[in-house]
Amino acid sequence: MDYIMISFQYGSGEPVDLKVPLFVTAEELIEILHEAIGSPSGSEWRLQAEPLGRILNLGRTLEQEGVTHGALLTLV
Repeated sequence: MDYIMISFQYGSGEPVDLKVPLFVTAEELIEILHEAIGSPSGSEWRLQAEPLGRILNLGRTLEQEGVTHGALLTLV
C-alpha cells in the first residue's frame, strides 16, 4: 500500500501533517476529514491542491490526480 505525507488545512487553522493512502478518492478523503475534524459535511466541499494549483476531481484517486508527497490540501 502506497502512502504519502501531505499537509491539510481547514479554515484559518494551521496546517496539519497527515499520512494518507494514494488509492483514496478526493471524495472519500473529504468524508474522512469531516469526521476527524467534526465539521459539517456536504456536497459543496472540495479539496484545493498545491502545488498543482487546482481543485481535485472528487471521483479520482490522489494518485490519479497527481498529488505527491509534501502537497498542501485545503478544504474549500
